[in-house]
Amino acid sequence: MELQYDITKEDYIAFNLNYFDNNAIVQRSMLTTRIATTAICLLGGTGLMYWLKLSPWSVVVYVALAAVCFFGVPPYMRRKMIKNVDRILKNANNKQLCGSKTLTLEDKTFRLVGENEDTTYQYEAVQRIATDEGHYYVFVDEFSAVIVPFTAFENDEQRLSFYDRITAYIEDEALKC
Repeated sequence: MELQYDITKEDYIAFNLNYFDNNAIVQRSMLTTRIATTAICLLGGTGLMYWLKLSPWSVVVYVALAAVCFFGVPPYMRRKMIKNVDRILKNANNKQLCGSKTLTLEDKTFRLVGENEDTTYQYEAVQRIATDEGHYYVFVDEFSAVIVPFTAFENDEQRLSFYDRITAYIEDEALKC
């Protein structure tokens, strides 16, 4: 099976958003950041209020600020991540990340060919597969994945055949999302 497709900036951003939303370490870090910023607002505000002998009503301001910090961190981090991905893709050294790709599934390997890229992977190297509404992400290590947009497939049958073949060596069903 040979698939020819283009990876766009939007595909690459979708991959990073999928990772951002589904990685346990990222989510734990996000929760820690949310709790820490909230605690700093509440404790710092209370200390400042006491030190400056402000009205007890000013605590309402610090509670509101803490709520903004707690609920505002995830959208802020998403926007920051999208901006960073955009900046990375604009760097001349990373031009090969987007563009035309050819993915060829062979008997024991699959091969990805693109601009300045020609990589062959063993099917056993596939650690997991993730999906969203428009892509498969074939993880070949913890952080790297081959992005395959659903537009690369001629029909649903070809898409399911690809999925079955690429996940054949993944034993844990939980890793076949």
